[in-house]
Amino acid sequence: MTLSQSLVDLAAPARGFLVLAGVLGACLAAESFAPGRPRRPTGRGLNLGVGLVSILISAVSAGSVGALATLAVNAAGGGWIVLPSKGFGLIAGCLIYLAAMDLGEYLFHRAQHAIPALWAMHSLHHSDPEFGVTTTVRHFWLDPLIKTLTIWLAVGLMFKASPIIAGVYAAATYYNFWTHSNVKMGYGRWSWLLNSPQYHRMHHSALPEHFDCNYAALLPIYDLVSGAYRRPRPDEFPPTGLDTGERPTSFVQAVIWPLRDRRGAAAAVPLRS
Repeated sequence: MTLSQSLVDLAAPARGFLVLAGVLGACLAAESFAPGRPRRPTGRGLNLGVGLVSILISAVSAGSVGALATLAVNAAGGGWIVLPSKGFGLIAGCLIYLAAMDLGEYLFHRAQHAIPALWAMHSLHHSDPEFGVTTTVRHFWLDPLIKTLTIWLAVGLMFKASPIIAGVYAAATYYNFWTHSNVKMGYGRWSWLLNSPQYHRMHHSALPEHFDCNYAALLPIYDLVSGAYRRPRPDEFPPTGLDTGERPTSFVQAVIWPLRDRRGAAAAVPLRS
């Protein structure tokens, strides 16, 4: 490896954090300009701390870990279907890979709400009553590792993607910061095409009338097909959090979240939030 290549490799994590900081800053500015609901920024520090733990454990930013997992599986010999990576074929390859990864995310997300052990971890993400852009990284630290061994492994075994295709998908996942933003923004009758802050807020709603809807990460078409699609009304920006009112009050509680009162955790599974 040449000196210039080494410098590029060393600079990659720094670039990733700069992009992450830029996306967070832009979404925070949007939240201040047009909030979906009034909120107190008291939970942002906790969310960012929990997110940092997840990032450090997975060794990469949350936006690129899935794409890197595919490249790693491909390098080990995986990849049954080779995606085109040149000319117009590159566009098709990017779309196929994005649809496959988003389907995997969707299926995993549905499992997180149906399987008690997964919900015990995922409920940390839903426990934020101050839904906003920093909620994006409020995930239990074991989640990226489980995804690596399930959906990301499966997609890597199925498709052989070029670094360009993986990079396009990694960039697209930063859109998740926008969908978690506390912004008064929805796509109206076009809400079935692409996730939006209002559409995803419905999924995080603490109101029983909104339970079990709008699971999509990027493409709501999977909700439409599965019957979980719920088009928000123009003025529908519900309160968020767990219906039980549970939430961590310290960083330590967030890190050991699944080990909290097991009776409370088990009771929350059928209801979702």
